Amino acid sequence: MSQYQAGTLVVYGNLGVHEIEAVSPQSFCGEPAREYYTLRPYFSDSHDRSYIPTAKEGVLRPVSTPEQAAACLEQVRSEPDAAPASANQTVLAEHYQAVIHTNDFYEYLKLYRELAHKQSTQRSKGRKVNAMDAYFYQMAERTLREELAVAFHETPEAAAKRLEAAVS
Repeated sequence: MSQYQAGTLVVYGNLGVHEIEAVSPQSFCGEPAREYYTLRPYFSDSHDRSYIPTAKEGVLRPVSTPEQAAACLEQVRSEPDAAPASANQTVLAEHYQAVIHTNDFYEYLKLYRELAHKQSTQRSKGRKVNAMDAYFYQMAERTLREELAVAFHETPEAAAKRLEAAVS
């Protein structure tokens, strides 16, 4: 029995908010049919679809409720700035990947805040923003913006402002 039903909005890892279009048996490349979720990116007009076996639904999670999102935003806002995980780029990449793989709203918020402050510091010193930091920042920002937009029933642009206010 699948946990989610058609019409449900879920967060699919770092790919953002998706709508489950169907839960049905699918057969790919001659394999026996298995039950899959058919996912459509919620904030895209593209015809892209993702097929996730219901047995691997752990990569999906429900969109945060407004109460959960507000509590996490307040919590991250009240915490002191976190020190960077390391100056070593390999260690940082591993840290960023580990956070992204948690698929946890609060952990994404902390990473987004960490990277926003790091980029602000770099710019204030007249330095370029590290490409790896920019990549993970954009990934976290897009996912958070989409989730906040759904949670608070607002546009992604309004959600981006809410997100920015949380890390300022």
